[in-house]
Amino acid sequence: MNATATAADPRTTALALAAAVLAAASFIAMDGTAKWLGERYGTAQVTFLRFAFGTLYAVPLWLWWRPSLPTRSQWRWHLLRSALLIVALLTWFHALKVLPLVQAVGIGYTAPIFISLLAMWALRERPSRWLWAAMALGMSGVVVGLWPELGSVDAGGGAARPWGMAAAGVSALAYAGVMVVARHQARQDALWTILLVQNVIPTIVLAVPLWWLWASIQWSDVPILLLMGGFATIGMVAITWAYTHVEASRAAPLEYTGLVWAALLGWLAFGEIPTGWSIGSAALIVLGCLLLLRR
Repeated sequence: MNATATAADPRTTALALAAAVLAAASFIAMDGTAKWLGERYGTAQVTFLRFAFGTLYAVPLWLWWRPSLPTRSQWRWHLLRSALLIVALLTWFHALKVLPLVQAVGIGYTAPIFISLLAMWALRERPSRWLWAAMALGMSGVVVGLWPELGSVDAGGGAARPWGMAAAGVSALAYAGVMVVARHQARQDALWTILLVQNVIPTIVLAVPLWWLWASIQWSDVPILLLMGGFATIGMVAITWAYTHVEASRAAPLEYTGLVWAALLGWLAFGEIPTGWSIGSAALIVLGCLLLLRR
């Protein structure tokens, strides 16, 4: 916990909490644009475009603030984080392509559980007595969401959904690795440097295989691509600012407002009506993650 967070005045605290809500909404909006684009382009191309258009925002921000570039010893952490980000978004965008938005987001919220487990191993953090209960609830939520899908593989798209849920789980695990590495990076590099590198490196890496898989982009999709990069940038800047100015235990629960935004966006943009199974699955996962706040 930093001094800024502990000494924050009520107005700063309110702004930080509002920033956490803005971040949740921005990330869900980014997911919505990726899901929309996934109907016309392959998962790998959508992932590349997410990083490429994120770079269009990251470069001017870095040039404006002019923070220092990473030192030689820090580059290995940036490369590891970029690799994990590529895995996280490739699997996440595949999940968004085949799952209802609210169901994918619900499974994605298992990430805090994986973060705690990885922190125990990588950062030698002391395990909490609540962690195992949180894991049980989170995994129960995944099972609840998966159960009806396993019995409906003959339905339209049913066979793809279990794989989509597995992809969302892999994405949550990879994203947990991203966050654990970020804890280390935050002590060394400026936000604008991290934002720049985590967009540029994946863009370069993904450009090579996409040479053979590229599909021509329709000009009508360019505004959507700009929105995707913009929402991703706003989300990261907002959540980082929130966690800098208020205790994590106060900001973290507000990230789960993303489920509300996911349900609303899924209904308005994709005609998705959340089922009782999806709502129950998301509720168990969120309850498990909220238990981690007792740490």
